[in-house]
Amino acid sequence: MLHRFLLTILPSPTLSAEVQRLRALLHPAIGSFSGRNTPPHITLCFLDLPEAHEPAVIEAIARGTTGLQPFTLHYHGITHFPDKRTIYIDPVEKDAIASVRTPVVTAFKEDRALREALRETDHPHLTIAAGLKPAQSDKAWELLAPHELQSEEQVGEVVLLKRPLQPGTVYEPVRSFPLG
Repeated sequence: MLHRFLLTILPSPTLSAEVQRLRALLHPAIGSFSGRNTPPHITLCFLDLPEAHEPAVIEAIARGTTGLQPFTLHYHGITHFPDKRTIYIDPVEKDAIASVRTPVVTAFKEDRALREALRETDHPHLTIAAGLKPAQSDKAWELLAPHELQSEEQVGEVVLLKRPLQPGTVYEPVRSFPLG
């Protein structure tokens, strides 16, 4: 059985609670949507692999995060992708996020099995709702107006989550990797 190993930056408890509040606001009005039951996070990358690869995943992340420094991350506004299927909170310091992701991805690519399973994200974001149909997106956008949300926090770790790739499973934390 495959598991999804999801490397993330987790927002502060306050911002996580706000994302959950917004999801709870949307659900009765627009129905079900992707990501509703996923912990709020910014995806750095993910790998779909048998659970036996977990030690190699952990070791690569530990290597990739060695020497990385904490950074301040600002969130500025609620927006959506051009196709309007995903509404998210926009992190400002995308270069700082990339500077954390890049050495970990490099470490993953040193292992053939990890390299072949690796999926990078090219646009870091904090999802509120995903997989939206056009009518859902329009209604959600209306409910989330005025689309203003500001937050500033220190990112001092990345967190590995995993779940079996089966419907209804939830992510569980595996390990956090401190920066600095």
